[in-house]
Amino acid sequence: MRAAVIDLGTNTFHLIIADISDANVQIIYKTNVPVRLGQGRINENIIIPEAFERGVETLKIFKQQIDKYKARQTLAVATSAVRSATNGKDFVDAVRKNASINIQVIDGDKEAEYIYNGVKATGIINGTSLIMDIGGGSTEFIICDNNKLLWKKAIT
Repeated sequence: MRAAVIDLGTNTFHLIIADISDANVQIIYKTNVPVRLGQGRINENIIIPEAFERGVETLKIFKQQIDKYKARQTLAVATSAVRSATNGKDFVDAVRKNASINIQVIDGDKEAEYIYNGVKATGIINGTSLIMDIGGGSTEFIICDNNKLLWKKAIT
């Protein structure tokens, strides 16, 4: 199955399109755009109009790539900037209307789980480990081993 995943971070939006089977994942397209959604007044929990527009325009371009590569499923996940912004729901609605992408806004715990699963999929966890994801709007700390996530904490 061909699927697309979009990570809407505070600073950068990432798009990966891949063919997924039980045996493996083959990435066929990958890009990232420094949208800087958190620019301006993010400490006041507001996505400023310029950043809001950059975000929507970037996701319209991502949607063109998703359609070009004929991805059958799309998962778009928004993290700190969108979840903490008072106009985050407006951003999600604007993206749905203008780019036909449905965004899931996730909390810090879910973000930490996704980070763990992503790192685990690389095969680099060897014994008890600490993973830190230092983002533009939040930081996640994850203690894990090869088999499971043991503890997680998200700080905004």
